[in-house]
Amino acid sequence: MKKQNLCYAAVAACVVLCSLGSCTQEEMAYQGEQKDISKLKVMTRTDDESSKPEEGKIYIFSQNNVCIDTISPSALRDNTPTRIKPGTVKLIAIGSNDLSAYNLPYKSTVTDSSIIKLNSGRALTDLILGTTTTTLEEGETTQTDITMSREVICLKHLTADNIPDDIIGTEIMVGPMYKNIKLNGKYTNDVDTIRIALQKDPAKEGKWVYKGDSIFSLPSKGAPSIILRLKTIDTTKEYTYQVSKPITKNHYLALDIDLREGIKTYIASSLSNPVWEGTDSIKYQYQKEDISNEVSVTHPEAGGRYNKYYVVSVDKSKRTAVLLRRKGASGVTNDSVLNAMLSSINRPEWSIGGWRLPTIDECKSILSTARIVDEKSVDLNYEVDPGTYYCTKDGKLATVTLIGFNTKRTLTENDNSCYSADYIFRPVIEISY
Repeated sequence: MKKQNLCYAAVAACVVLCSLGSCTQEEMAYQGEQKDISKLKVMTRTDDESSKPEEGKIYIFSQNNVCIDTISPSALRDNTPTRIKPGTVKLIAIGSNDLSAYNLPYKSTVTDSSIIKLNSGRALTDLILGTTTTTLEEGETTQTDITMSREVICLKHLTADNIPDDIIGTEIMVGPMYKNIKLNGKYTNDVDTIRIALQKDPAKEGKWVYKGDSIFSLPSKGAPSIILRLKTIDTTKEYTYQVSKPITKNHYLALDIDLREGIKTYIASSLSNPVWEGTDSIKYQYQKEDISNEVSVTHPEAGGRYNKYYVVSVDKSKRTAVLLRRKGASGVTNDSVLNAMLSSINRPEWSIGGWRLPTIDECKSILSTARIVDEKSVDLNYEVDPGTYYCTKDGKLATVTLIGFNTKRTLTENDNSCYSADYIFRPVIEISY
């Protein structure tokens, strides 16, 4: 049997970050069994002290970067054979503790630069990738080992101490973080912000903690900022610290924040790697001369502008607001185009979910109150064009048509609409303030 051991680097591939083993582990295995063609055995390995991924999928590419086959998660688990023709192939493996979170590309359309997309409403999971090239010869069995590399960071330990009694909400934001990654391990230019809401710790006065599951994120794009956001009934204040270096993949991120005297904030951030590459510590203290770092945040008002976005509505009891995308677009002709355009828009900071079509009531409100486009104006945040706009009613596609100008407007709604390239696409997003 021909064997190629291609373990390039001992990089972490653990799924349960706090669960450690003590030896090299075989994580996913596949053995081809056809007699008259090449036989392929694939192993994904980690040479560190980590546990194996629960699920995996492998794409097999020809020399001209065309996907000729895939090895599905079920085939990896059940050792189901597939036919592989002789020749040089490239293998790209993806592993996770929950692959159902991802809308993985199909064999017919995938390339090594395809983006690993999240399914709607799902959060990033632990994610590991591996790539290798091997040659399959007729009549021989080739074993290829793929060393996997974790592509995410994990936020788990998050606390804030000495928070004043009048605070009703405490949040931590970290960003900019990379938003998308390709199968080949390269990031796109899109960025996102991690937003974590803390809860009061009943065991200690003034302490707020994160009580949810581990949060996974792609690494930061450059050196990120860490923002502590404190909300009272009437005001919101922010304390910002600029980290001096990027947060790199395959590290834990722990944040302990200590608020003192109302204007002093102590932030300690430690980065620890499951394969013991070391620990980075960040410590910073706000002095009184740093009072400029304390920022009062204005509240959004319906019909006005908030951070350069038109405000559709405000829920003061929940401290949320719905914002309108700054510009309209066209060319949405089916569900797949709609979803692609929604996912391609960068979210404003502190958004709660993703972009969505407005409801029919929101759409009518926007078209009734926002300014009609004026050729002399350069502020598109308040303005709308006459035309037909996409929206939803009871979960189904609908439209509202605006005719007229500021002095006289006519709105016509269509509850059961179809797609048209001429209709205007202008989604909304919900934020917390």
